Parts: sequence; structure tokens; C-alpha cells
Amino acid sequence: MKMKILSTIYRTVLAAVLLPVLFSCNAFLDEMPDNRTELDTPDKISQILVSAYSTLLPVTMQELMSDNVTDYGSDMDIYQSIFDQSYRLIDVTGEFFDSPSEVWNRTYQAIAAANHALEAIEKLGGGEDLDPFKGEALLCRAYGHFILVNTFCQAYNTATSTVDLGVPYATEPETTVFVDYQRGSVADVYSHIAADIEEGYPLIDDTVYDQVKFHFNSAAAASFAAQFFLYYGDYDKAVAYATDAIGEDPTGLFRDWSLYTGTSATEYANAFVSTEESANFMLQTSNSLFFRYLNGRYFPTQQLMQSAILTSSPWGAGSNMPYVYILYGYGNRSFFTPKFTENFVYSDIVAGIGQPYNIFVVFSSEKTMIDRAEANALKGDFQAAAADLNHFYHSLGSTLTLSDDQIADYYADNEYNTLPLAPAGLTLDDKTANMVRACLHARRIMTVHEGTRLQDLKRYGVSYTHALDGEAPVEVTPYDKRLAIQLPNTVVAAGLAENPR
Repeated sequence: MKMKILSTIYRTVLAAVLLPVLFSCNAFLDEMPDNRTELDTPDKISQILVSAYSTLLPVTMQELMSDNVTDYGSDMDIYQSIFDQSYRLIDVTGEFFDSPSEVWNRTYQAIAAANHALEAIEKLGGGEDLDPFKGEALLCRAYGHFILVNTFCQAYNTATSTVDLGVPYATEPETTVFVDYQRGSVADVYSHIAADIEEGYPLIDDTVYDQVKFHFNSAAAASFAAQFFLYYGDYDKAVAYATDAIGEDPTGLFRDWSLYTGTSATEYANAFVSTEESANFMLQTSNSLFFRYLNGRYFPTQQLMQSAILTSSPWGAGSNMPYVYILYGYGNRSFFTPKFTENFVYSDIVAGIGQPYNIFVVFSSEKTMIDRAEANALKGDFQAAAADLNHFYHSLGSTLTLSDDQIADYYADNEYNTLPLAPAGLTLDDKTANMVRACLHARRIMTVHEGTRLQDLKRYGVSYTHALDGEAPVEVTPYDKRLAIQLPNTVVAAGLAENPR
């Protein structure tokens, strides 16, 4: 299925630092490639790769579509239409912060920067001086497409992904305004991502970065690879990459909660996203209104957080697991340990005009521990899975160590986390299913507010309900078509097939 659209599935921009003047998007497209700043040195290539990381993550839509939030009541302000549409699983309209069009455009712009870097490296003949930048560019291209395919498509599975609609996999920097694209299948996209990861990962060199934790350093690249191959169903590779990132024993990479000594949510958030925190492998800035959803109608209430998320694990709660129980009241509401705060960058202080930004920890030791635990559970290595789950909860302060049988027995009969797993193309026996449930619960604790929960619900075909005050609830079924966020209207209008509804 083809479409013709503006270069790089809308607009391609080189990093401003490389341009002698600030071109508008259209002005940039009007310039021939040989009139742009030439990428002829490793330093210039490294600078364009700053733009190979998208400035917007799809966290807002994905978190509000998940079961991490509920309806606090119709008397509450919606605040933003995207919050309401996402919660109701209605196709998001408009082009504004956090919208599908912004996620689509900015992610493809990041991919374009990676492709320009790869083209320049090829023209320069490659070599040892350029290999680290080639590795980073390949990882960025893979990561950008991973974000897109998991946002705008169904989850990968062996039963339907060869026919489920994917996203165009952009591998060439474009020099013409109109380009033909094919959407392909989810399986096609995953195959390309796997190839880029495996080519790029061995080339990563942490020593070339000034700000290591805002780039695909070796630990971040390994963590991404572990997550990807977990989703792809190659559990041996997922375990191997995770072990590259965190080692056999990740105790030395536990988050240092003793640093959380501030008196405000902002101080805690700054500690959580600190580049000095050894548990943090990679940080990413997102130009988003996400933090403001806590002002609106749909959010995790205290009852939801305490009963279904924080205190319902077999490792205990309260004084037995103190770091999982850091809650901050927001008026008469409650939310989890603060991981981020909005940083508003003013372009005009007097007029009060500017842009909101959040910093997210996209790869960390905790997330990778859980990914490895899940991969081992799916391999049938339950003792190894239990070991990483124990590591995770010990990192949160628990003193309990549980066997795989104890963990599986707990999740066989837990009011809140006995999820109805129905993974397409995958058959789980009872113990495997219960160990997977334990991993999904651990990840829910660690990544609440981050949008990751929706990926787990999609991957495992979990049905769930969004309550609505005074209205019929929204029922979400396994592999619900609405879980693949609809493509931007302008992209569909340009000729790319829309997601079925």
C-alpha cells in the first residue's frame, strides 16, 4: 500500500546546530542536498545524531488507554480533549501536543536524522572513527520504528503479524519532495528492527559521548535489544542482551533510594531522572503536556494505586517495601513515586509563552531485570525468572526472597493481578502464565505513568474495562482494533491505508 507524501513522511530537518541559518521545513525541502551543510567529519555526524532521538514519546495516549487509570467523575474537568479521547479509545483528532500526528512526524524526523548520518558515513567510507556513530544511528533508526510500530499497529505475534498493517520502514535519506512508501506488515517492521539492532549494537562506543545517558550507550543499547527480542519472541537473545546490560547479578545497579531525601515532588523527580543514578541507562526528553493529565478527570486514584498496583504483590508493602510506597497527594487524589516533573521552557517570559518538557527514564536496570525475568519465564527457566523478580523487589526495599513456586501460586489466585492472558500464537501452561503475570505486575509497578502498561495489555491480549461515570463502560477486548492508534488524518489523506476499526 503506497502513499506519496512530503519527504520523510512529512518534513525532514537536519539538526539546527549544523545549519548556518534556521530554515523553515519547507525552505529546507527547497534546498538541494549539496546546498546543505555537508556531513563530512565525525564531529558533524555526531551532532546530527542529537536529532535522531524523537522529541515526543507517545506516553500520554498510551497511559490513558491502559488500565492504570480510571474515571474520577464527570464533575472533573477533562482538561485536554486528547485525555478524554484516549481514555474512551476514540480516535484522537487534532494536531497538538501528544497527538498521533506529532508523534508520527517527530519520530520520522528523528529517523531521517539517523538516515542522513548513515548516508554520510557510507560516503566517507566508514572505518573505526565512524563506527560508533554508525552504531548509534542504526540503534536510533531501530528505536524510532519500534516506537511507531508499537503505537500505530497491533502487537507483534506469530499468528497475525505477517498480515497486520505495519508502518513504513525508512532506510534512505530523501532528496525529493514526494516519495512512495509501503506500509508493509508488523512482521516486516520487526525484521528490519532486528537487523538494525544486530548490526549496530557491536559498534556502540560509550567514549564518544559527552552526555552518555542521553544517547544509546552500551547499557541502553543492550536494554533496548532485550526489550525488542522479548517482544519478538526470541527469548534466548532477550536474556543474553539483558545480561550484557545488567550482568548476572544486578545488585550493583539498584537505584540509590537514599538520595530521595527532598521535601518536594520536584526534588524526588530530579533524583529519579538524574544522570548520576547508576540504575538509569538512558534518558529522553519529551515535549509533552503529559504531566498535566493528573489535573484531569482520568488518572490513577489512590484506591487503584494501592489495591491493584502498589500493595498487591507477594513481596509485601508498607514498611516491608518502603520505596514502592512513596505516594504524593495531589489535592484529594494520589499518584506514585514522582518520576518526572514538567519543565517549562519560556520563549517569551513576559508573554508567558513557551514549551513544556518532561524527562523520562526510557531504559534502566529495573526495567531490564523485569524483561529478563519475563524472557526466562517464557523459556521455562522459572528459577532464573524468580531470581530477577527477587532482585527487582529487593531494589525497592523488600527483605523477602520467594521461590518460583511461591510466586506462581500467589498469581494463580490474586484478586487484582490474575490477568486473563490470551496471547495470539502463544500457548502458556498454568505456571508459565502465573510467572508472566508476576512479571507484568512488577513492570506495572516500575513503569506506572510511562505508557508501558498498554504494551503488555496488547501483547498478551488482556481484556479490561474503562469505567465511565453515568455512562456505559468502555470494554476492551483481546487484540482490540482500537489498540492500534489511528494514523494521522493527513497521512491517511495522502494515501496511506488507515488502521481498520
